[in-house]
Amino acid sequence: MAEVVELSNLTLNNEEARSTSEVIFEKTIESPELSAVHRVDTDVDMDKFIPIVGELGLVGKADPGGCATNEITEVIPVSEKTWEPKLISGRLPICATDIPAKIKFWKRARQANKTWEEIDNEYMAFVEDQGIKAVHNSIIRHTEFGDKTASPFGDATGNQTLTVGTDKTFFNVINGMWEQVEADLALAPNNEGYHYSITENGLATTALQLVLAADRALKAMRALYENIDPVAFEGNLVFAMTRTMFNNWTAFLEDQSLAFMLTQAESKGGVSGFSYRGIPIVVRLDWDKTIKTYYNNGTTLHYPHRIILADIDNLPVGTRDSESLKDFSAQYDFVTKKWYMDFAYTIDMKILLESQIAYAL
Repeated sequence: MAEVVELSNLTLNNEEARSTSEVIFEKTIESPELSAVHRVDTDVDMDKFIPIVGELGLVGKADPGGCATNEITEVIPVSEKTWEPKLISGRLPICATDIPAKIKFWKRARQANKTWEEIDNEYMAFVEDQGIKAVHNSIIRHTEFGDKTASPFGDATGNQTLTVGTDKTFFNVINGMWEQVEADLALAPNNEGYHYSITENGLATTALQLVLAADRALKAMRALYENIDPVAFEGNLVFAMTRTMFNNWTAFLEDQSLAFMLTQAESKGGVSGFSYRGIPIVVRLDWDKTIKTYYNNGTTLHYPHRIILADIDNLPVGTRDSESLKDFSAQYDFVTKKWYMDFAYTIDMKILLESQIAYAL
């Protein structure tokens, strides 16, 4: 007998929608890809200032004696940036007749890690899982690859960095981390952050780009470490890099008979368990996938190899709501015979001090 699913039972009331959205939002903002690289600021409003406080300059001279004093004329430098969170929304439709088959494949894929064993209703577990995927993927894309001027190759209305046929409106909402990095790079030779040039990124074909010098990642990390503003070491520094650069580094260690260094913790969610000179390495598999899929002009990839060294507090992500999505619902429509999951959230991302980042592109 065929399995029958009454999708109307999946319609969430207000309290259920809120509870489910809290789970989705919490799991998304705490994901290693986001939390290992970015500080997450909540309750962020439009036009809210981010104060950036510097350090007091030179103080302390020989006492002049008598009634005279060494009056301090230095001032504490204070600058600011402004949060500009944008509302982002989406809808995930699922045909009623597809639900049983999707559930079976989903349960099979989730069986090993038992992610949802605490949820009694497997259909609601499926709803939340799909919600997390949808929200997580969109937040990461906007946070790190958002670019208000992005356009596909051949579309002269923008920078023509996207793959032909890509819908640029999925990228044009905010300026994310890499757009801000490239904006800093465009200021060369007066850019504030330190830049190490990955030679292979500039080669004429994708095939040539993907053949890295054996020690490219090592040289890049060493250069970033040695040239980043020393003040950055007072924070919580991390190396975040594409899988291509991480593979290059581990292969170099093996070739140098340093394979014993590869016995550390296995990669989990992008956090590799490895470090360079005591600084954790975060491997961003999603960066490689995004670049190969959406930044391919048919001849070359747009910076296929990337590393950034920064304090996670210098790369904050801002959102208005720390407890739930602005809007979340899952309900069945009897007319279309589809189940719809709607979500909406606000997001922005800022590099606070370009002078305290180092990057390899």
